[in-house]
Formats: sequence, C-alpha cells, structure tokens
Amino acid sequence: MSTMSRRRFVATSTAGLAGILAPRIPPAVGQQREISYLCWNNFAPLMDKKLAEIGTRFTKDTGIKLKIDHIAHAQQPAKYAAEVQTQSGHDLVEMRMHFPWLYEPQLVDVSDLVAQLEKQYGAAISSAKETAHVRGVWRAVPQYHGMFVATYREDLFKKASLKIPDTWEDLYVAGKELKKMGHPVGIPISQNYDTISTAGPILWSFGGLEVDKDGKTVRINSPATEQMLEWYKKMFKDAMDPEVLSWTDASNNESIQQGKSGWIHNPVSAYLIAKQKKLPTADLINHHRTPGGPAGRHDTDVPRHIGIWKFSKNVEPAKEFIKYILGKREVYDEYIMSADAFNLPTYDKLKEHPVLKTDPKYAALSGEGVQYHAYGWPAPPSDKVQLITNSFILPNMVAKAVTGTPTKESVAWAEREMKKILAG
Repeated sequence: MSTMSRRRFVATSTAGLAGILAPRIPPAVGQQREISYLCWNNFAPLMDKKLAEIGTRFTKDTGIKLKIDHIAHAQQPAKYAAEVQTQSGHDLVEMRMHFPWLYEPQLVDVSDLVAQLEKQYGAAISSAKETAHVRGVWRAVPQYHGMFVATYREDLFKKASLKIPDTWEDLYVAGKELKKMGHPVGIPISQNYDTISTAGPILWSFGGLEVDKDGKTVRINSPATEQMLEWYKKMFKDAMDPEVLSWTDASNNESIQQGKSGWIHNPVSAYLIAKQKKLPTADLINHHRTPGGPAGRHDTDVPRHIGIWKFSKNVEPAKEFIKYILGKREVYDEYIMSADAFNLPTYDKLKEHPVLKTDPKYAALSGEGVQYHAYGWPAPPSDKVQLITNSFILPNMVAKAVTGTPTKESVAWAEREMKKILAG
C-alpha cells in the first residue's frame, strides 16, 4: 500500500466532501431520509387515499421517504402510550382534541410552523388553539376539524309532517313519531367519542357543565345535569332502541345509511359515504343545525392536529412534511376537498372554503348561531380534562341513568369519578 502525505490526504478528503455537498447532487442512497406518520382511519376514506397520493409526491419532490400507518381512532390512546413508554415508534402523530395537552412533555415545539401557517391563512380557529396551544407553546400543528350537525331523513319528516327540531325537546316530539314509523333516533350511549360529542352539547344547552372554567372545580352535580338525564331517559324509552347502549362510533352512521335511523347527530360523514357508495338513502338524507336548549345552542368541534415526538430522530424531515401538506395552498386545498366537507380547514381565512359550495346539503355547516366547543368546555384544556374524556364518565353516567340507576345517584357517581381525576 502506498503511503500518502497528511497534506495530500486533507486535500483529497476536502475535495471529496465538497463534491458531496455540491448543489443538486443528492446524497448516497443509503443516506436517504425516512419518516413515519401514525394517523387514524379517517371516516372520510377518500382523504386517506389522497394522503397517500400526497405522500408519494412529497417523496418524489423532496427525496424524503414517508411511511403512513393508519389505526382506528379508538386505539390511538393505547398506541400513543406505548410509543411514549418505549420512546420509539413513529415520527409524526395525528392527535385529536386535547391530546397535545396530555402528551405535552413528549412533543416538539412546533410554534415556528404554526406561525408560518397563521401568516398565510390567518389565525387558527379557537377550538384548535384551545387544544394544541399548550401553556403558550404550540405542541401540535392544527390541520383540520370536523363539526357535528344533525343528520336526518328528510323524506320521513315530510311524510309525517314533522317539524325540523330547533330544540332537544322538539327532537323528543319528532323522535316519538319516528320510532312509531320504525325509524328511531340514533344517539349512541356507550363508551365512544360520538356519545360525548352529543352528550356534551345537550348538557351545555341545559346549562350544565362537567368542570368549572377554573379547571379545578367539578360542577357535574347540578339541577341542569339532572334535567339533561331526565331528557335522555324519556328519549331512550320513547324514541330510541336499546342497541345504542353497545354502539361504536360508526354505528350511528351505518344506522341511517342502511335505512333504520331517522335522525342522528354526527358530522356529515354518514351522508358523504352514502353518496360515494351510491346507497339509496343518499338522496333522502339532509342536515340541520344541532338543536338548542334553555341555555343556548352548543355543539362539539373536533380539531385534529399533527405532532412530532421528541424522541424522533427525524424532526426536521418531519417538519418538512407538515410544511408540504399544510403550507402549500394547492396541496392543502386538494387535501381538504378530498374529505367532501367532513374535515374543514382550521384557519380563519379558510372558513368559507370552496368545499362548502360543492353540495347544498352542507348549508348547516355554516353554524350560524351555534357555539362550538371542544370536550370539557368551559374548563381550560388540560391533561386532566383529556383524562376525564378518556375515562368516558359522561357516557357512563347517561348509560346508568337510562338503564335504571336513579338520576341523582348517576350524577353523584360521575361527580366522584371526576373529582378523583382532578385530585390525582
């Protein structure tokens, strides 16, 4: 082996390094960057398909490989916990509602990304900020949100000359007739998020709340909560079927799509899937605003965000993907349009997105006169508010009441369970 002087070695090495770093010359294949993204099985399936297409283009445009994994949203909490415990798994994670608060210590500060998006699209909507802006720091980037509306069989209401419900009491009156017609109201009363997304607005409309705005005082034990439960009890008896006690998040969608339910409370996913599958019920379904009550008209908003785990070894490439799918207006528009109004933009300047003009049956999504909240309102978001949600205390309280537990006893049980969490 011939010897090489130190000076010649340095010169040769420097020249080689300069060649590698020269513009337009990609690194060796073995050095290709790769990121992974964990997200839910979207109730708008075409959005998942579009996500895959965008991911392929992202790889082609940036050279960063992207692996996308989907999981049922009910399985997300356990998966998050497992990845945090092992400090391994995905780089990017899709998170709904208050999960950024629950996992604050494990999430990268993405305030720089949100600042760029807000400069481009206007401020993030209030529900997105409440749930992803944790103690002054953005722990996840808002990407889209889904609003709950009433979905009903327009033909049945016309056939029976029923009034479109403006209040929950109106729904009870209509619901009794719908059940007689063989098309009961489909409100889940089980351990799933859709149960909370309906029970919350009903509780708020009667003037009740779970935790006070101080975030420390449990307020579930009140006359308003008792009124809400009495309403549920008569609805369950006179306007619903017992099967709602074992429903999943998809059951109410399936019930109205398959021609059974005459009314459900849900985002527009039931309708859009019926359209895509060309089901007979698609032409019969329409939407109206969520009913109100003595304390106003309230509704659930479900913001979804993208977070990056701190234990990721690919933070910068992960940020590049967020910039690509949300920061490129043409890509973001394409992504939103694919959901057919099920998932809407989370920024002020995009509130009247063109997707809302694609179907006259989306008129109820304008939400005029409705107050939108995330779970736990009016308590400020926190990890404990999220834990109250994860424990399904509100659904279990309702289930107890409609299956025979005295109203006051059901409320007292919920109060004890919530206090345990806040004291922990």
